[in-house]
Amino acid sequence: MKPLELGQEVLSAQGQILSRSAMRIGRRVACALVAVVFLLFAAISFHGFLWAFFISVAGLSYVKASLCVIGVDMLFVLIFAVLAAWSIPDVVEIEARILRDRKLVELKQSIAITAVTGLLLGPAGRFTGRKLFSLIRSFFSHSK
Repeated sequence: MKPLELGQEVLSAQGQILSRSAMRIGRRVACALVAVVFLLFAAISFHGFLWAFFISVAGLSYVKASLCVIGVDMLFVLIFAVLAAWSIPDVVEIEARILRDRKLVELKQSIAITAVTGLLLGPAGRFTGRKLFSLIRSFFSHSK
């Protein structure tokens, strides 16, 4: 393949990686926002209910009921924090990374081959080739 085509494929794979990463990060942000919203609304509405429940049904004191409410809140914070931190790339993103890495290797090889052929076929290569050819010819020619 030509270096330009390889470069385009590398950029295409990188674009796919970035779009998939953005989707994954978006999902993580959405989970984090849900956790924050839940924390806010839970702090406003659910606390009063839990506190009254622990006092009347469980027969706890005011302090123990408050500690139980905080414990339930921390459980939900932990659950949603784990969901927000959980980040596993999907299959398409992994395949795009593999494709990008392969095409980068091909691009590097293609550029190296282009540089070598340019050197050999350029002015310096022609000069060196002529001198080398004349040196080899002088070894095999019969001198008088």
